[in-house]
Amino acid sequence: MNIQKTITRVFRKGIRSQLANDIIELLSKEGFRPVFENDYLVFKIEGTTLFFTLDREDLHFTRLILPNFYEVTTNNKVLALYNMNYLNSSYKFATLTMENEIVSAFVDLALYPESMEEVIPRMINIVMSIREIFNREMEKGYSCD
Repeated sequence: MNIQKTITRVFRKGIRSQLANDIIELLSKEGFRPVFENDYLVFKIEGTTLFFTLDREDLHFTRLILPNFYEVTTNNKVLALYNMNYLNSSYKFATLTMENEIVSAFVDLALYPESMEEVIPRMINIVMSIREIFNREMEKGYSCD
């Protein structure tokens, strides 16, 4: 599974905003080892790869992405789309997407230096939780209701 096929490239080589530096500093302080990889700020938590993208036009916008965590088949595509729709409309901030039959999750938020210590852990919790809920609903074999 290829991250670049899932997400539009936003980081550009050589562009390191203060926000990116602040995210790196905070993640490093929390024991993560963030690195720039394929123009993304990548780190792992509990064996799961996550990455941040930033927007050159909006210096406080960031997206935390949990890529490629569920492969959809022809047998479960309708259920996957139903569950994605249900969860997207039911949970704040989290968004599930599917491209090339692969499901990913992301959360978009504005980050400011004074709130980063509270917001980044919340962003991580949101994407990890929505993945867990989606996977659980898919295992049930029926809808989220």
